[in-house]
Amino acid sequence: MNYLECPMYLWLSKHRPEQLPDDDAQKERILAAGREVDELAKQLFPVDSGVLIQPTATAGELLARADMLVPAAGGFFDMHEVKMATKVKKEYLYDLGFQKICFENAGKKIGRLKLVHINGNYVRHGAINPVELFEVEDITEEVEELLPEIKDEIQRALKIMDITDEPSISLINACKNPKYCDYLEYYVKMSEGIYPLAENIQPTQLAHLLEREILDYRKLPAALLEKLGFKPPVAFTQINIEGIKHELAKLKFPLYFFDYETYNYAIPPFDGTKPYQQIPFQYSVHIQEAPGAKPKHVDFLADAFENPLLKLLEKLAKDVGPKGSIIVWFAPFETGRNNEMAAEYPEFSDLLNSMNERMFDLMLLFKFKNQLYTKSEFKKLASLKVVLPVLCPELSYKDLAIQEGETASASWPEMTSEKTPPTQRERLKHDMLEYCKRDTYAMVAILQKVYNDIKNT
Repeated sequence: MNYLECPMYLWLSKHRPEQLPDDDAQKERILAAGREVDELAKQLFPVDSGVLIQPTATAGELLARADMLVPAAGGFFDMHEVKMATKVKKEYLYDLGFQKICFENAGKKIGRLKLVHINGNYVRHGAINPVELFEVEDITEEVEELLPEIKDEIQRALKIMDITDEPSISLINACKNPKYCDYLEYYVKMSEGIYPLAENIQPTQLAHLLEREILDYRKLPAALLEKLGFKPPVAFTQINIEGIKHELAKLKFPLYFFDYETYNYAIPPFDGTKPYQQIPFQYSVHIQEAPGAKPKHVDFLADAFENPLLKLLEKLAKDVGPKGSIIVWFAPFETGRNNEMAAEYPEFSDLLNSMNERMFDLMLLFKFKNQLYTKSEFKKLASLKVVLPVLCPELSYKDLAIQEGETASASWPEMTSEKTPPTQRERLKHDMLEYCKRDTYAMVAILQKVYNDIKNT
């Protein structure tokens, strides 16, 4: 599966695992959720049913571990693979195909191939019901069609593992997604001897390596750059004053700079929630009553690991008034949460619908295709973490203990757990509040920077 994601991922994981990043908060959450999902899936079968749990098979150079082998007629076993997704994905067909090949080569008789995945429409009421939480889909025929291709890919993967020369141009050229692939960056940056061999890199791969600044164009021959049609990057700032003024004219005071933090999990944590539902448990608001006024700050953070929505909405009704623009970064996220809460708590629908009607997406000023406010340093990106350090270098997330949303989300159950020592709970609470506060204050600072720039340009 590493190979199918990127051949370099397979090679690095086998030969240079130290070059791969440590698991982050998001990866840790996924692994923890996966273990919990696996345990629930076992409950689909009686203890005395003869089901083999996580059996391992070896056959020559292949090794595979299945999730469950369920006894079937004639000495066969149906193979069940448990996934946290809510639907069948193509890569799962390859996964089961590989397992089938390995187990059959090891002498096991494999019958039907079934994917056990999360039912996205399941709504929790009381204890989790595994029969309702999971859907079981028979994907035998789909996998069978892919078996010849999977067998070929196995041989290619084995050859990738045997590569010993570094750097390997063939490995770089095998990358299927050079525009975004992280493994390409990890591999090339560890390979100091890449430059003398660069002329053998496929033009598409080389162009993306240069565009992403993984390779330094100054170390490459001018003739190669000319052949590629590469032009050295030129610093630029483009400000469409009239276009920006047109957008900012939509703002109505008071301004509410607003941001949610949410928690989502494969297994619904509370009654009335669904798998992967984004549940707001925290928000931050900076309120600017009039032009030039110093913004005041209010916030909310649920202090118990229980459904936080009612308490959050009660506080939100006090903090957000009926008039004034709601300024966010990437409005579809906040509007989506508001729509979901309005459906679940109709008594707050007027407030939530009003907030959506008054919402102003500050990110759109910096979206490259809109050509309103663009700088070369943005690299055609418009995330808050990209724009803030360029426009407001005095502000940063580096001084915060929590620097991104996944860590904030993962911190909430820890902060609210009785197993967490009180001092640590207080520290986490402080860190979570400071992170969310920085998100909304960042928007205050960025908007002020925009006003200054269009005034002085």
